[in-house]
Amino acid sequence: MLLELLAIFVLLPWLIWRGWLPVDQILLPLYLAGLYAVIRLRGRDGLSLRRLCSSDEPARERAALRRLGWRFAVLAPAIVLFTASLYPERLFDLPTQHTGLWLLLMFLYPLLSVCPQELLYRPFFFHRYAALFPSTAWLLRVDALLFGYMHIVFGNGLAIALTTLGGYLFADTYARSRSLRLVCLEHTLYGNLLFSVGLGEFFLYGHGATAIEP
Repeated sequence: MLLELLAIFVLLPWLIWRGWLPVDQILLPLYLAGLYAVIRLRGRDGLSLRRLCSSDEPARERAALRRLGWRFAVLAPAIVLFTASLYPERLFDLPTQHTGLWLLLMFLYPLLSVCPQELLYRPFFFHRYAALFPSTAWLLRVDALLFGYMHIVFGNGLAIALTTLGGYLFADTYARSRSLRLVCLEHTLYGNLLFSVGLGEFFLYGHGATAIEP
């Protein structure tokens, strides 16, 4: 089981980063890994996607949703201020200068990227590898670190830092709610915000070096 974890969550991103797998087909390995996750979850625990998308405890899910909302209300302005301070020339450049592309991205990003990532890094990781860690706290930390590490494929430190922090938030939400739809919602909120405020370049394949330049 440990070898499986290392192969999927350590080796695969490293191979893409090193150029052994084509970055222009980055979503294909993600989809294949997501398909493997679905098969393993169904085979091990009989967990269907329908069961994964909602919590068995609605009250627990509602409490996690409220926590998610308050957290986003605090962090969203901080992200805007961060962008305005360090990259003022990029602030809201996508929605104002490329509105059509921005609208398309707001719709496609959750479907094509967020959902498979969250399936793999939250329910699959939690159900499959929880026994490898001494506590839930360690499970959350390693999950967040591996989620951030996956973003080495973008070639810049800011993407890794932001996604490590985001990964911890998403892992915490999943630990509290056990709801895939809730972590997909949270991931979508932050991801769409980053693209909207002007930090999207840091999450484009092959643009990491240019994105860091002032």
